[in-house]
Amino acid sequence: MENQQIIGIIGTGSGTGVTHFAIMTAGYYHGILGKRCALLEWNSHEDFSRLHRICSRRELDRSGAFRLLGTDYYGKAGTDALLLCKRSGYHTVIVDYGTVSEGNLREFLRCDRQFVVGSVCEWQIGAFLEFAGDRKRGKKSWELFTVFGSEEARKNMEKNLGSPIWRIPVSVDALEITGQLIQFYQQIL
Repeated sequence: MENQQIIGIIGTGSGTGVTHFAIMTAGYYHGILGKRCALLEWNSHEDFSRLHRICSRRELDRSGAFRLLGTDYYGKAGTDALLLCKRSGYHTVIVDYGTVSEGNLREFLRCDRQFVVGSVCEWQIGAFLEFAGDRKRGKKSWELFTVFGSEEARKNMEKNLGSPIWRIPVSVDALEITGQLIQFYQQIL
């Protein structure tokens, strides 16, 4: 499909908010921009299976996907699901790669846009700084995001890296797009 965009999202550690951010991003693309959107879970967390059990009354389709609020969710996804989505007329395909340690970095780097989610909390900032440091050395083109940690730590890390780190607005419900989230996405997309 012409103008199709593949967005990869990966975390520098567990619990940084990758899946929450991926669901919010898909919600913005479909609910606000009116784009046909697919969301792939390319990790072993099985969060989409739990989401399907709780939020969807429909059976999985032939490809193992389910639709929720206009977005098609593909759990246990991989190359086959991505190729299917590329041929299926989606405007945007968002891929939740889980964490860097899960070995999905090569696939993540093939995406049109690469979003890295880390935490600037004291116990997680080391992993974020180490991974994001590769970008500073000009090796990668990813964009950096955080939800957790102090504003002072985020600003210090931005200064150290010479690169912006976007603060994802706190959202208690990943399926709800608020005015604050709309403003955030208008800045980054």
